[in-house]
Amino acid sequence: MKWMNSWASGLAIAVLALGAQAAEPLVPGQKLPADQIAAYGELPVYAVGKQRYRLLPQAGADGASLLLDAQGTVLGSKNEVLITGASEAEIRASTGPGPAPVSIQYFQATGIALVRYADFPTTVAALEPLRQRLPSASVRLAISHGAARAY
Repeated sequence: MKWMNSWASGLAIAVLALGAQAAEPLVPGQKLPADQIAAYGELPVYAVGKQRYRLLPQAGADGASLLLDAQGTVLGSKNEVLITGASEAEIRASTGPGPAPVSIQYFQATGIALVRYADFPTTVAALEPLRQRLPSASVRLAISHGAARAY
């Protein structure tokens, strides 16, 4: 009887471990199988240029929005637009009309700005107006395809 109790305990621990493994958070760079993607049902789709991103319902471990690309790869977005080739004054002036950013970080040494918005839909809505107001600058979404690795 004693061996049966330990066997049942072992089985319960194995079931809990499998359940915990299934509930692991998604991370950028992770490829999802088609059945897991289908389990999410209809996801909102955002077109940015030629790319289409599906917004997943949960946030990443760092609070980033999680997206799916056409290949089923998880991507991360901290809801930022990356701008190069414009001065800080031009960037701040160009964010006036339209969706208001949560923050603007301008890195003087590199001339790069990160304009952060409240959520991914707002970020996408702000992208094209920023491109139109800053035609000589590079204006694009800051998307993470996975963790950088040192080789």
